[in-house]
Amino acid sequence: MERNASILFKMAIAVLLALPVAGCGRHGAADAGHDGGAKAQRYHCPMHPTYVSDTMGDCPICGMKLVPIKEDKPPGSGHEGHGAVAKDASGVPGRISVSLSPEKRQLIGLSLSKVEKRALTPIVRTTAVVTHDETRYARIAPRFGGWVRTLHVNFTGAPVEKGQPLFTVYSPELFSTENEYLIAWRGVQQLRADASAEQRRAAANLLGSARRRLELWEIGDDEIRSLEQRGTASDEMLFRSPIAGHVVAKMAVEGKAFMAGEALYDVADLSHLWLDAWVFESDFPLIKPGLLATITFPYLGNKTIASPITFIYPHIDPQTRRGRVRLELDNPGHLLRPDMWASVAIQIPLGEKVLIPASAVIDTGLRLIAFVDGPDGHLEPRELKVGARTDDDYEVLDGVKEGEKVVTRALFLVDSESQLKAAIAGMGEGGEHKH
Repeated sequence: MERNASILFKMAIAVLLALPVAGCGRHGAADAGHDGGAKAQRYHCPMHPTYVSDTMGDCPICGMKLVPIKEDKPPGSGHEGHGAVAKDASGVPGRISVSLSPEKRQLIGLSLSKVEKRALTPIVRTTAVVTHDETRYARIAPRFGGWVRTLHVNFTGAPVEKGQPLFTVYSPELFSTENEYLIAWRGVQQLRADASAEQRRAAANLLGSARRRLELWEIGDDEIRSLEQRGTASDEMLFRSPIAGHVVAKMAVEGKAFMAGEALYDVADLSHLWLDAWVFESDFPLIKPGLLATITFPYLGNKTIASPITFIYPHIDPQTRRGRVRLELDNPGHLLRPDMWASVAIQIPLGEKVLIPASAVIDTGLRLIAFVDGPDGHLEPRELKVGARTDDDYEVLDGVKEGEKVVTRALFLVDSESQLKAAIAGMGEGGEHKH
């Protein structure tokens, strides 16, 4: 209880002392201005600049030793008043330059960093999903109608080799067309030696038409040669896998009737895959084909793979406002599977830029502000215009110059002091105009 009473007593004394002294200070300054003589030295508390005294001593609020005020002129006169108010030459609304002694800078832990010209490489981070390589995807769909008779690969996901039998079909249309081909082929073989040129041309045209129909049904030269050797038409046809890979979809069932063009198998090659990454519209202007990206798969022990951007899709998703870019990667051992998720970091080298540390920038929502250490020891607020950003640096377009030093530590305290001094100076100016 005694301690609390003592603290309250000290605070009351400080308030009572601050008002008359501050008032006397103003009158003293006015009197000195009229007399043309030098002003008396005044002192203030480093932690409570509003407390001002004409004599040395201790601050009744916190007990700290009072320090002399270097310059003591009213706010708005172009010099410091109340200890640390400077003229608002920066043009930043609500903030003015402040002056901190070396002792006070050390007390609050203030540190400075130089604005330098260095290489800027921002990183765009996003997520991606593994997809099939569309150039290595095959769909098996007979070009004639019929029925599925036998399945040689009968489950989804089964690995297949190129040329491996998939299924056999029965088709009356196929049987009829093979008979037509055999008739035309025998007609050419049985032409007499003394046949006219017109007869030879007609027989050749008939054979070519029948052969062309078989070719359009994707019956290859080996099957046609086997038909000629066999000499009899077959009502069955064997379909083989056109690529090596895995069965992605199987619609064929033994006994199933199908129409011309109906898909029965989908086969995809998993040895080479695509990765679709989504980039926000704001980052899209920085993305170009050839930029290197680092792909991380968390569920594979954070396995990382480097891959360049190979294609940028031309459209933006109207709902998510994101665009899609494509990465490509080999898949030895088939460790990666379609629809897996991955983290992607796209590196964007922008060359040499003037950079300011991100820790030196205050984002107020309306503007970006930094405090620059001036040649006279003042910390001057500057409004910045920035370009590209990284986690550690901003590209400076306007506001500070290369070689200047900016506050990077205790920035919040400096900004608070600047706003407080601006508010006090504003009240003082308002009082003068009113008076």
